[in-house]
Amino acid sequence: MFFFNVPFVNNTNQLLRILLKWFIFRFNTRHKYITERSRIKYLSDNTNNLIDNTNDVAILIRGPIITRDDFTLNTILMYRKLYPKAIIYISTWNHEIKKISNIACNKNIKIITSEFIKPTIGYGSTNLQIKGNMQGLEQILKDNIKYTMTIRSDQRFYNNLNLSFLKEVHKIYEYKKFNNSDEQIGRLVGLSFNTFLYRLYGLSDMFLFGFTEDVFNYWNTKYDERLEINKFYRKFTMKEYCLERINEVYFMTDFLERNGHKLKWNLKDYWSILKNRFIVIDSSSLDFLWPKYSFIEERWKNYDKNLVFKEICFSDWLLIKNDLMPLDENIIDQYIN
Repeated sequence: MFFFNVPFVNNTNQLLRILLKWFIFRFNTRHKYITERSRIKYLSDNTNNLIDNTNDVAILIRGPIITRDDFTLNTILMYRKLYPKAIIYISTWNHEIKKISNIACNKNIKIITSEFIKPTIGYGSTNLQIKGNMQGLEQILKDNIKYTMTIRSDQRFYNNLNLSFLKEVHKIYEYKKFNNSDEQIGRLVGLSFNTFLYRLYGLSDMFLFGFTEDVFNYWNTKYDERLEINKFYRKFTMKEYCLERINEVYFMTDFLERNGHKLKWNLKDYWSILKNRFIVIDSSSLDFLWPKYSFIEERWKNYDKNLVFKEICFSDWLLIKNDLMPLDENIIDQYIN
């Protein structure tokens, strides 16, 4: 598997499929400009000596431990070097602990585990995400750490000064409460990757930063008690898909309703929420890597298709905040499958 190391594959058949996709992609983009980039795999390859000494941010890594290239372990070791004063919390399952047993005695790394129980209700990994985030956040609250950054165990950020950067961005934009039921204290910082301009109430569930109480508030949602939905049983418009409240939309809409917001299920309301409650930053500013599913750095960016799957970059969010983004409610009525 020397030819490809992103995305991660588990067998030769997967590798062959990725190779075929790569050749098709290169053929279809032969008249376009192609750029590539590389990132280090291991802590020993890092010669950048910039250190972020932030000491009031918890780094919460949740999910199963990725053993390919010791990915999760090396992510933890990188963060330990880059952010020596930040406590790292690892929220995972009991059977995963043996994969990182050699770091379990580090006093600045806390491992929170529970028994893995395969969900019988809820869509996909929805309830596992709630469990994984909440068991980590409960410990962070007990430890009284001011800010929390939540990330996945199969993703990595390479920017050396992320914690300082996130605090500064968070500080710039104030938050004003909306109603008596609103328990939000400050804005929440979301990531452009997988946060779409026209997916109603669909902030990416891969990353979140803010006051620990706010991050806890966001994830303190009830478990999804619905039977799993087959989202491909018919054609969906973007709005129809959002009304199913799957994954990201489930988390965000539950958070909004718990904090006194009445959902209107239109683009104007969604953008108003992003404008007033959130900040969306570019994944590139954190130097984001997700070695899963695709070899394309910005897998959703496409200049010659419609806007329905356009991600929100920081410049988009700023235009939304200043009421300068052109609003077209008809876009959410376009079919997505």
